[in-house]
Amino acid sequence: MPDIGDIYTAIIYFKGHSRNFKVRPVLVLNDLNNGWYTIAEITSISPKNPPGYYDLYKEPILNWQECGLNEPSFVKCKNIHNVEEIRLHNKIGTMNYNDFINIVDKILIY
Repeated sequence: MPDIGDIYTAIIYFKGHSRNFKVRPVLVLNDLNNGWYTIAEITSISPKNPPGYYDLYKEPILNWQECGLNEPSFVKCKNIHNVEEIRLHNKIGTMNYNDFINIVDKILIY
């Protein structure tokens, strides 16, 4: 059962497509207590220079190695979803408290 702050792999469907998807790491932001979770997508693609629209909302995970990620990564703070637990697959790790609070603060600002 996922906990808040955990990082899992999850199926993320492309916007407007029910068959096309990508398995990517996600951060569990909230347990909705009904088998659903609020998640944010994670990417290893750093913001472009100059940044595009979505690049403005990528926040670095400072302690990415502690989280179990293989490379420097960013939370896509505009890509927030509610998903069923069945879409969360393998636990990668858990984000440390300081990184988690920073990410949540940025999501609330954006």
